[in-house]
Amino acid sequence: MRYRQLDHTADVMVEVHGRTASELFANAAFCVADVMYSPELVEEKDTVRIVLDAENLRELFLDWLRELLYCFAGRRLALRSATIECLTDCHLEASISGEPFDPQRHGLKLELKTPTYHQYRLEQLPEGLRATVLFDA
Repeated sequence: MRYRQLDHTADVMVEVHGRTASELFANAAFCVADVMYSPELVEEKDTVRIVLDAENLRELFLDWLRELLYCFAGRRLALRSATIECLTDCHLEASISGEPFDPQRHGLKLELKTPTYHQYRLEQLPEGLRATVLFDA
């Protein structure tokens, strides 16, 4: 299971899973796309390279989510896939692929605004990592 949506009265709360940190970050990218539109309808025509630095893995994960949302809202890029190339507790290098967002073809379900610190958790479990994130929608 890559992610699951949790019940929340006003906004969107998700729980993202990964056996490794790289898998968690890739699954988070899929989650963001899947909540907002139909990523299976997106073609890999354009690639955007993302390099981020943060104080720790917890902050880096939120920065990653913010960057994915910026690529959608600012660049109008509909994401199809994410490749995590280098990941440490404080540094991320990744590439995301997709195409210009077309609401007629990709179908906007819901636009996520930003991840919040409210109820945010990033946990190490015996089977891997789990992040719980509440997004403004």
